Amino acid sequence: MIEPMYNLYLETLERSVGATAGHRSTDFAELFGDATKANTQSVDQRATPADSTPGPVTAAPAAQASLADPDVQGWLTSYHTEMGDTANASNVSYQPAPGAGNNFPAGSVFGPDAIYTQALDNQIGNSFAGLTGENPGDYTSQLPGIPSQQAQQTFDQALALENAQRLATGNAIDTNAYWSDPGPVTYGGTTYSSQELGYAGPGQSSGPQPIYISVANQVQGTNTFMVPGYSGTVTGIQAGCYYTLQQLQQAGLQAGQPDAQFHPGSWTLTQDA
Repeated sequence: MIEPMYNLYLETLERSVGATAGHRSTDFAELFGDATKANTQSVDQRATPADSTPGPVTAAPAAQASLADPDVQGWLTSYHTEMGDTANASNVSYQPAPGAGNNFPAGSVFGPDAIYTQALDNQIGNSFAGLTGENPGDYTSQLPGIPSQQAQQTFDQALALENAQRLATGNAIDTNAYWSDPGPVTYGGTTYSSQELGYAGPGQSSGPQPIYISVANQVQGTNTFMVPGYSGTVTGIQAGCYYTLQQLQQAGLQAGQPDAQFHPGSWTLTQDA
């Protein structure tokens, strides 16, 4: 039963080895590499393009329904179905083991995606511990609860600003979910709408995460790059940028591979009193 999850655990370890030093992002393909340490995102840890130029920034957060209960098992089942592991992996417990710590202390700033990520990490941790005889409490964490509205707004504003910077520098946006509508953001004299900034509804990812191509991915002496998490290479792109999977396929990446990226979850919405 646990062999598929064990293989997934080993794959995530392999991905983390090739991570670019100093590059920090909430991209889910990277969070899977060391999620027990990387899930809690502080505002100052959000990635910003190295060549971004500060400019006037204004934001107008809109009133929005708050999020209540995420359908964790529903998302996990959907994820494992896409990954072709319907028989076993979705039956592994996503609950923290007795004695597990908490990666999300009170007041933490994180997005709604983190709840699904930690649930998947717990499945991996429980499976790995069951196979190796290790203590599962060392490989799992308490699931994060819905943070305060102040923490939600802080996350949304930071994500919106990062995405405005990415758009201004020609990068693909971070498609992690917002807690609520961040409102339009004006950066460097250009105003970007919520939808341009990746807002697709409360708690909903606007699509697969973009993929960061670094100098470390370059095949030595060529203009060819390996794509983290995928088989094959691409040409004619620039290192140090984010690309969508579609852009990388246009650059030569074989289509049809499992994208191993985050997809929208299912949430129960409750209106603020």
